[in-house]
Amino acid sequence: MKFYVILASSVLLSACTGEVDDVPTDGTHGNSAAVIGGTAGAPADGAPSAGERPPTREEAEAILERVVALYQDHAAAANPAGTHKISWRIDWESDAVSAHVLLNPGEDWTIEVSKGWLTVSSMTTEVFALTMCHEMGHFIGGFPFKTSGRGDSTGALGTSVSSEGQADYFATKDCLPRLWANETEANAAAFAELDPSARERCTTAYSDLASQQLCGRILVASLQTGRLYEEQAVLQAPREIVYPQFDTPDTTEAAVTKEGHAPSQCRLDTLVAGAVCSVKETGTGIPGFVPPYGEYSSASQEAARPFACQTGPGARPRCWFQPDTVATDCSELGQQACVVEDGVQGVRYCDTTSGVTYYWCILDEVCKTSSDGVADCYAPDVDPEEGSR
Repeated sequence: MKFYVILASSVLLSACTGEVDDVPTDGTHGNSAAVIGGTAGAPADGAPSAGERPPTREEAEAILERVVALYQDHAAAANPAGTHKISWRIDWESDAVSAHVLLNPGEDWTIEVSKGWLTVSSMTTEVFALTMCHEMGHFIGGFPFKTSGRGDSTGALGTSVSSEGQADYFATKDCLPRLWANETEANAAAFAELDPSARERCTTAYSDLASQQLCGRILVASLQTGRLYEEQAVLQAPREIVYPQFDTPDTTEAAVTKEGHAPSQCRLDTLVAGAVCSVKETGTGIPGFVPPYGEYSSASQEAARPFACQTGPGARPRCWFQPDTVATDCSELGQQACVVEDGVQGVRYCDTTSGVTYYWCILDEVCKTSSDGVADCYAPDVDPEEGSR
């Protein structure tokens, strides 16, 4: 059974036509200098640098190849050892704005990207690298996992899909530092673009110049990515665009850890936290991938604890991560079931992080359960297996 995790909803962009190599080169797609207030790193002829324009086809494929190569040893070590590997695919025929991962028992862990994702507004090579690290984070990032609809709880897939916030955190904490560690010239140029207060985040977090400059480049990419996330969110639910910034953190506090996408400011806060967290993953294990696999459990949380900052600027922000979330035992209730209360039929859901919730049927609807265990509300004459009679 395929298991999908969608980074961006499939939004068809009619303006995205032609080959990726033919994208504009006039700086209109996400100029980082306009965001950060500098032009360091731009070529002398005025053409945008690679960090200020969408990637070419060759650049995109090279980035994916490098990101995948970084973590093949993790896949090879996953249970059962030697049976998994990571692959990637770009759909050059699709203008949909989509990047996601697929898990298939006995098959590859696959990162799949559409051409539309490569040409979306505000896309740059730096953003593409970060978002591909985000996708890798769904495989490797570990606890907290997506507990709803995860597709497997036996460990047979060799991993469980990390939540959206954890994938963001992994991207800047572990993946980009490995990907860009030796690109000292680009790191130094990006560090020079930052204003003093942003640079101070990195100089406070790291004592050596190379790490500070690498951190600075990750912050530049994070701010660009935050803009893209905001623009995509507004496309999904139209409203005024409010671009996230370093100095306007999301001060909300989630009651329980969120599995899905947080608002763009919260996502930027998470990317920044990852960039300044000096605690890096070690070995080839997946943090928190212990029985019961993919659950929000004390065992999983404790197993993952050594691989993340728990306090300070590098800790995952409370706008999505709640370390005091109490796991609910759904083993007796099951994930969902039909219930009746005061003569009204409905569906009871049980999730390890959000607990027990109910969806009540309306009018004359009744709750029915299909053969695969999915409960839902239907009109009395509707068969959940066959549709309307």
